[in-house]
Amino acid sequence: MTQIDLSPLALILAATARGTTRLAGMGGAGIVQLATALTALGAWLEVDGQGNWTVRGTGVGGWREPGRVLELGQIPDAVPLLAGMLATLPFTSVLATDSGDGAQVLTDLRVPLERVGARLVLGRGDRLPGSITGTAWPLPAHHTGLEGKAALSLLLAGLNSPGRTGIDARPALDPALDLLRRFGAGAETLDGITWVTGYPDLTGTGLATGP
Repeated sequence: MTQIDLSPLALILAATARGTTRLAGMGGAGIVQLATALTALGAWLEVDGQGNWTVRGTGVGGWREPGRVLELGQIPDAVPLLAGMLATLPFTSVLATDSGDGAQVLTDLRVPLERVGARLVLGRGDRLPGSITGTAWPLPAHHTGLEGKAALSLLLAGLNSPGRTGIDARPALDPALDLLRRFGAGAETLDGITWVTGYPDLTGTGLATGP
């Protein structure tokens, strides 16, 4: 299983957490494009010359309809992670990416995200750009048969869902689960299933995500 890049996950969690997060050691054009998308969703982000970000998030469920295409560039992990967050918000977002891998993972997520209550409309050949319309009444579930970014996407959807959302436990996801816990999410693994509890009070923190 390919290791998940924690930088986009950290930026997305910071944008949905309450208060201020400071992230050290992140850079690159792709991260800037993700930050621009998160700004359109209602977060406030600023970066210095060393790739250190200050982020003021909205609180869980506080993102707004972006009113523009969310261009995610060359960060494939950002596509499914952002889609998971958007699946439980009652508005439509249009996603675009230069990454074929990111688009493929979103295709694999169509059925699980529709099970949550979202609706995906992808372009010709199941490619992006495409749209995701979230639901105001998300349904928690135990999702099986998913790995990596796809599985993590469903856990992120569970943050803004009632009850508990689960995926099959995968050791490769442990660093991402540790990051969720750093922000205050209730994530635990029991009998081979990893669960998150909905509506946590995610709060800002300080992190170093670079090498």
